[in-house]
Amino acid sequence: MGIFFEPFAADRCCLCGSREKLTGEHKIKASALRAIFGTEAMAIGHFDGENEPRSAQGPKSSEFHFEAPLCSACNSSRTQAADREFDRFHRAVSETLAAGHDPATVFDLERYAVGSDSYLNVFRYFAKLLCCHLAESGGPRSIQIGQFAIGATRVNPIKLRIDADPTYHDFAALSGEHQFAAHGGLVVTANRQTELMDGFLTSLTLGPVRYVFWVEFGVAIALAIKLFHKPFADKCEAAYREALINPISPEKRRKLGL
Repeated sequence: MGIFFEPFAADRCCLCGSREKLTGEHKIKASALRAIFGTEAMAIGHFDGENEPRSAQGPKSSEFHFEAPLCSACNSSRTQAADREFDRFHRAVSETLAAGHDPATVFDLERYAVGSDSYLNVFRYFAKLLCCHLAESGGPRSIQIGQFAIGATRVNPIKLRIDADPTYHDFAALSGEHQFAAHGGLVVTANRQTELMDGFLTSLTLGPVRYVFWVEFGVAIALAIKLFHKPFADKCEAAYREALINPISPEKRRKLGL
C-alpha cells in the first residue's frame, strides 16, 4: 500500500480501492440537473464555438456519469450525508447570490462553523468529485482525499472558492437568464521553479453559481507521483510543456477558475 497514492485501477473504487459492487457516480447530480432543467431538453458540450453540442437524454443519462467507478458502499452510505449536506448548502448559496450578496458568507451561518459535521460534509462532497475527476484522467487514487470523502478522517485537504460562473454570465449577457450546469474537468497545476506538479483543481457550476475546489501539495507528494505513477506524471508533464509553448489565455484561465 502506498503512503500518499495507490496506482490507478479502472476496476477499483476511486475512493476506497474496493473491487466489490462497483457503480457509477454522476459528474453533476441528477437531482441538481432536474432542479435546473426540469423537463427541458438538454445539450452537452463545450459551447466554445468549435465543437458541436450533442443531445443528452435526461439527468440519468450515461453522458453525465464518470467512467471511473465507486463501490456501492462509498456511493451510498459512506457519502450520503455529504450528498445531502451539499444539497442544503447549495440552496443557501443560490439564495445568497440571488440576493446580491457574496455566496461565501453562507459559511458565516452557525450550521457551517469551521470543523462542524455540516461544514466538513460540504467539503467531503467536493473531495468525492475531485477523486472521481482524478481517476477519470488516469491519475492515482489519493488515499488522503478518499479517506476524507468517506468520513474516515476529519482532516480536510480541500480548498474552496465560490463565485458567479463567468461562462453563465457571458451567455446571460447575450440571451438573458438560462439553464446551465457544468464541470471543469481536471486541472493539474505546477510550480514554475521546480516544474513539479503542486495541485489538482476542478469546478462545479449549477446555474449561476460556480464552486472551484482544489488540493495543494509539496515536493514529497509531487516526487511520489513522478516516481511511482509515471504514465500519469508523463502525461501531465507533456501538457505542462505544451502550456509553456502555447500559454493559456487570460479568458480561458478565468473560465477554468485559475
